[in-house]
Amino acid sequence: MKNCTHFSLDVACRAVKRMIVAFALCTVLGSSHAAEFTRQSAFDSVESFVAAAKAFQPAVTEGELSSLFMIPEMGETNHGTPISASAIQSCDVIWSDEAAALLIAVASPPTEATRSCVGVLFLLVRRDKSWRIADLLRFTATGKEAEVSAELTAGTGSGYHLGAEGMSPVVTVKESHGGRGYAYQIYASYTFSASKLNRLELK
Repeated sequence: MKNCTHFSLDVACRAVKRMIVAFALCTVLGSSHAAEFTRQSAFDSVESFVAAAKAFQPAVTEGELSSLFMIPEMGETNHGTPISASAIQSCDVIWSDEAAALLIAVASPPTEATRSCVGVLFLLVRRDKSWRIADLLRFTATGKEAEVSAELTAGTGSGYHLGAEGMSPVVTVKESHGGRGYAYQIYASYTFSASKLNRLELK
């Protein structure tokens, strides 16, 4: 009977050890995956970029991309202290073809004085069968109605084929600021050429 008891305890201990090792391995792999979301990262597809962005946690990850999702506290307490978003709320594909893609990632750093929102417009390009970040632009909004959004404003409805020579996609980014009787929006349109995002100026 004692031998059976010792045998059962030994089996149970081994099972617990396997669970601990498996958990530790998953934790390491998960951390490695999050760390792969950098300016130099290569992605298998646009969808892989979106998945990595949604798994990204700026508040607990060091690096250039983490700093993009910070905004200074505006209240009297901790005024000027950088506040980082805990996660990316959304990452949406605005436009894509076989060689390039435009996406917007949005997060809301938990500032105390008022609501804050950060949006980053990413230009991805395909090189050597991998997708990489070619350029990016950062946008911010503050106030009760704070929001950053983007939409495709030059499309196939114009009669041209997007991506063809002389017809690049145009994306309009909107920053919504303020609230409670004083709200306003800022609009700006962007396209790209030679792997760089360019603002379209009114003529």
